[in-house]
Amino acid sequence: MTELKRVLTLRNLVVFGLAYLAPTVVFNYFGVVTTLTGGMMTLAYIATTVVMFFTAYSYATMVRTFPVAGSAYTYVRRAVHPHLGFLTGWVMLLDYMLLPMVCYLLIGIYMNQFVPGVPVWVWVVLAAALGAVTNVLGVKIAGQVNSVVIGAQILFAVGLVVIIGVYVSSGNGAGTLFDGTALFNPQTFQAPDVLWAASILAASFLGFDAVSTMAEETVEPAKTVPRAVLLVPITAGIGFAVISYFMQLAWPDAATEIADPDAGIFELLGRLGGNTLSTMFLVTDNLASMVCAIAGLAAASRILYGMGRDGALPQRFFGVLNRRFQTPVNNIMVMTAIALTAIFYADNLVGAASLVAFGALTGFIMVNYSVISHFYLRGRRRSGGDLLPYLVIPAIGMIVCAVLLANVDSTAKILGAVWLVLGIIYLGVTTKGFRRPPIEIDVSEDAGTTPTPTGPVG
Repeated sequence: MTELKRVLTLRNLVVFGLAYLAPTVVFNYFGVVTTLTGGMMTLAYIATTVVMFFTAYSYATMVRTFPVAGSAYTYVRRAVHPHLGFLTGWVMLLDYMLLPMVCYLLIGIYMNQFVPGVPVWVWVVLAAALGAVTNVLGVKIAGQVNSVVIGAQILFAVGLVVIIGVYVSSGNGAGTLFDGTALFNPQTFQAPDVLWAASILAASFLGFDAVSTMAEETVEPAKTVPRAVLLVPITAGIGFAVISYFMQLAWPDAATEIADPDAGIFELLGRLGGNTLSTMFLVTDNLASMVCAIAGLAAASRILYGMGRDGALPQRFFGVLNRRFQTPVNNIMVMTAIALTAIFYADNLVGAASLVAFGALTGFIMVNYSVISHFYLRGRRRSGGDLLPYLVIPAIGMIVCAVLLANVDSTAKILGAVWLVLGIIYLGVTTKGFRRPPIEIDVSEDAGTTPTPTGPVG
């Protein structure tokens, strides 16, 4: 049997996880989160980081036990129940399916800032067309290109912090590098708003979930992957908190002065460096969004292909490859159509991000529960030393993720619930009334590779 080559080290995994969550994502949410929290984006990021630590601890615990690809879906399927595992994978498919939509939306919003005469939807359609053509042709983005994009994002983030430091030290903005209200302002603090913001930001931490899918390609996965799973959210959380703190120092009244929250970062950059800085960010972030969208579209279309090939979806449509390009064109078109729903979110970046957060938080809750089920309930690990790692920490993780989920945008919760109900119906039909085990879903990173044409070719 062919196995994946184990070549990844701790350093490789941490870099991969940080790259997956995209360093410039903190700028994408600057306007909406700053406005929502009354200028306490840093506090929202700190809260999210604390929440993610508990869940990351549960991921680390489960990957130690099941050092295989598959992530949340695998853990719940093996530790709780195959049917619940299927539904967990089904809900988390939302992240794969909607990631290109959010990326195209960001491109559309940002390009509209520079070319106001062209509506957001036009840029979304153009970006989606480019993403579809790239995937149909089977063109893979070279690792070197991806590394350059990630490096550019990190360089821009570090450079902006330095620029803000000089800007504030010169008497602008807050006029000081130590301002407590940039972290917590009792005059504007509203707990529900901060929790709502934290629920949106939770999607920014999917990097540690991605790390857990690389277990079968990692050297000593039972030791290396858990460490990386914990390091990624902590490192990212600290970085995001520091960057958001400096942005608040640069524009203390941003919460009430931002004209367009969806593109608020450009208003901040205009204050700091005019068009030059804004253009640098536009190029860097749009390129990162396009790379992310193409990769997400490839992964989602391959997952649908695998499900079609294995009979989980109609094979004649989902399980075929185009004869000329050897790519799942039907699936690429379906995923592109879904991504084009970004048109309906042209003025609602929060709503689009909330849909991704729904899938992520639901999966996080189930991973936390899988620890309790596997160790505390089934394994009866109930001694004094076992209570903290196998009951207390995952229980806290479940509770805090549930709180964030409850604060997700209402529309997103409704749409997410509809998707879940469709999954339950589908599962009931394919398992003959839940009497048979469900067909496995491949949600590992390997699902994004080019499939071997074993099925019919259309």
